[in-house]
Amino acid sequence: MKTSALLFNFFLFTAIGVAQNSRIAGRVIDSATSQPLPYAHIMFENYRLGTSTDEQGMFAFNIADSLKNEMLIFTHVGYEQELLRISDLEKQRLVPMNALTEGLGEVMITPVQDNRSFTYRPDWRFETVGIGNMNAALYPSTIARYYPKPEKFDAAAFIKEITVYFYATEEQNGLSPKFRIHLYNVNENGLPGKDITQDLVVTKPVGKNKVDVELLNQKIQIPEEGFYIGLEHLFIKENEYFEVKDYYINNELVAEDYRNKRYGPVYKGVFAPEESNFKVYFFEPGGWVDIRTWNITYDDREGKYVIPEFKIKITN
Repeated sequence: MKTSALLFNFFLFTAIGVAQNSRIAGRVIDSATSQPLPYAHIMFENYRLGTSTDEQGMFAFNIADSLKNEMLIFTHVGYEQELLRISDLEKQRLVPMNALTEGLGEVMITPVQDNRSFTYRPDWRFETVGIGNMNAALYPSTIARYYPKPEKFDAAAFIKEITVYFYATEEQNGLSPKFRIHLYNVNENGLPGKDITQDLVVTKPVGKNKVDVELLNQKIQIPEEGFYIGLEHLFIKENEYFEVKDYYINNELVAEDYRNKRYGPVYKGVFAPEESNFKVYFFEPGGWVDIRTWNITYDDREGKYVIPEFKIKITN
C-alpha cells in the first residue's frame, strides 16, 4: 500500500470579485418550538458560497452590498427547505423552518434479528489520500458513495455500524471536529435521494484516525436498490484550521505562503481507477455531480479518482 501526503483540496479564486461591505447574521429555529437548529446548511442560490449554523443555530458572514438581493437556501435534516432573500434576512434575523410531516426512514415491517452479518471493508490497496474541503472552503461540502444491498440478504437488511476514517495532518493536531453523516436512498436517476436516517452529527475523537458509529438502534433498513453514505463538512468555529501553502498554475508560482481557512475533518480515501466501477457524487449548487466529471486528477494519476472508504457492518 502506498501513502501520499496529498490533500484533496482546491485552490480556487472566487469570480465574484467584489469587496465585502456588510455583515449578515441570523438564527435558524424550529417554527413550532422556536428552539435553535444547530448545524443547518446555508447556501447561496446562484453562487458557490455558504456556511453552517453553530450549536445555537447562529450564523454570520460578510458579503458585498451587490449580493443583498440574492436568495439563500436553508436546509436541515428532517425539515422543509426554506428560501429567503438576504435583504429580508437583515430585517427579521430569525429563520423559522418547518419540520417534515413525512418520516425520514423506510417503513419498518420486519424486526431486527441480528443473527446474520456482512461487512463492507475499505480497500487500502490503492494509494491513500486526504479528502478535505473540495470547494476551497467556499461552502459546506458533502461527498457520497454508493453501496448495494448485499446479495446474501434476501429479506430485510439493516445497517449496524459505520466506521469513518480520517487523514492526519499537522494543521489538524488537537482538533476534534464535528461532521454530519447522511444515509440516502437511491432516487429515480441513480443519485443520492432522501435521507433515510435521523440527523446524525458525529465528533471525531482527538488524535484518533477513525470513529465507529453504532446505528442498529435506529433500525435503518437498507432499500432494495442500495444506499449512499454521505459525509458533510460543518463550517463552524470549532472545526476551523489553517493551511499555509504555495500554489502553482501551469508550473508558475501564483501565491506564496498563502494562508487558507479550512474546516475539518479531513476524511481518508483512496485514488481508485475508473474501472473499479464505483459511484461517488459531490453536492454543489444545482445538485449532485459525478466525481468523474471533475477535473481533479493529477497528471501522474490519470484515470484515477478519489473515493472515501468506510467499513460498514450489516445485519438482518
